[in-house]
Amino acid sequence: MPAQAILPCYILAGPETGKRNSFIQELLAAVTKTDGAAPEIHRLYAADSSVENLIGLLQNGSLFASRRCIEFRGAEAITTKAELDALTAYLKSPADDAILLLVTDTYGLAKPLESAVGSAGKKIFWELRDSEKPGWIRQKLSEYRLSIDSEAIEIMLELVENETSALASACVMFGACFPPDTRISADMAEAVLSRSREEDAFSLFDRLTTSDLETCVSVLDTVLSERKGDAAQIVSALVWSFRKLEKLHRLIESRMTHEEAFRQEKIMSKTAQRQYRAGMERYSREDCERIVRAASQTESALRSGLSTAFARPLLHLLIHAILVRKGKGDILSAWKEQEYYQVY
Repeated sequence: MPAQAILPCYILAGPETGKRNSFIQELLAAVTKTDGAAPEIHRLYAADSSVENLIGLLQNGSLFASRRCIEFRGAEAITTKAELDALTAYLKSPADDAILLLVTDTYGLAKPLESAVGSAGKKIFWELRDSEKPGWIRQKLSEYRLSIDSEAIEIMLELVENETSALASACVMFGACFPPDTRISADMAEAVLSRSREEDAFSLFDRLTTSDLETCVSVLDTVLSERKGDAAQIVSALVWSFRKLEKLHRLIESRMTHEEAFRQEKIMSKTAQRQYRAGMERYSREDCERIVRAASQTESALRSGLSTAFARPLLHLLIHAILVRKGKGDILSAWKEQEYYQVY
């Protein structure tokens, strides 16, 4: 972090969580050096905590630390006039013993917040460009005296979230699994990454291609509880996956072989190919079209300001609509009629 005044508030925007986390660690180190002691750290989520609670925490001093650093994730959810007025009023006269980090995976927040924080306090963490990722991976692996094939990099980018903290974690795993001077092949990369992969929005799609309703709902709840993505991000991942499944159906209907279709869609790993083969067996092209419509409808409802209290049951309803009804019916009509209670 450059030598400069520590501000009372920062907007940390953009999807690149690795770079964002590095900035936060550098900021905390700077605070520790300035104060002679580490700050007290709090992390709140917009889905669980109100702006009123946030401001209360900012204004209440600590008995145990000279400064508090409060990270408020999902800050793009601060949209109502009452919330914006209250937080903007705080930012005009912030506590001198608190630092507020307004975190969003989007590229900005509501204009009143942007204006109150100012350009100096806004940091955007951009994703690596596709052309930069192979070089970044090779450089990181060189720290463990490892090299990697181009095909293995493709597998890595397919199976690992494409941001630096996730890619760095994968490199750490390779460093633990392989001795120095190993050249990692595609099969070696897939074996390690498939075995270590945690539940996320994309593994939920995997379960939807092979598992029953109870398992799928359980995986969804795990993803939500472990905060591997908010509700809208989970639905976006499902839309992306089912659109790709629909494209594969169309390519095969055009007389391509499965292998040709996989190459065209850049599905390189054997694990992902098995997953999409299972998906094509369970869901027809027409099913995929209906499911994409249902998921897109759900995503719009979630992004339109639907109370976060309803996000989990609405996602449960979507999983039921995908697995049992193959996207048939109007999911929001079912929601309004409270048919979702029949899912359980």
